[in-house]
Amino acid sequence: MDKKKIGIYVLIGIVTSAVVFGAMYYFTQNKNGEQSKEIAIKYQTYEYDLGEFSTNLGSTRSFFKGHIVIEVLDETLLEKLPQKNAAIRDGVISILIGRTSDKLLSPEGQSELKKEIIEMLSKIAGENRVTNVYFKEYIVQ
Repeated sequence: MDKKKIGIYVLIGIVTSAVVFGAMYYFTQNKNGEQSKEIAIKYQTYEYDLGEFSTNLGSTRSFFKGHIVIEVLDETLLEKLPQKNAAIRDGVISILIGRTSDKLLSPEGQSELKKEIIEMLSKIAGENRVTNVYFKEYIVQ
């Protein structure tokens, strides 16, 4: 009798565990799938190529050469950016001239540069419309 009771308890434990883990798997998979679809729909982004930049850095003999692409939330902004290209390029060059090569070569310096470019672009393009800055090429000498 004891072996039968132990076998029944083990079987009940296995079935209960399977039901609990199956339910957890079902609900977590369903939520993640729905959330990722919502995020994809909510945050459609567009890229605008600012082109190549080459300028001296600060008061040193250092030099920056890079290719910059920005990410925006508003598709209509893509049509307006070419009209503001001169102001955008001037702003980026002004930011770069204020940097040193040591600062641009550090990961923190690159992050700060991206943030400052986003802030400058937000003033030109409108609040929170520029979401990211990408460097396709990044050379500091």
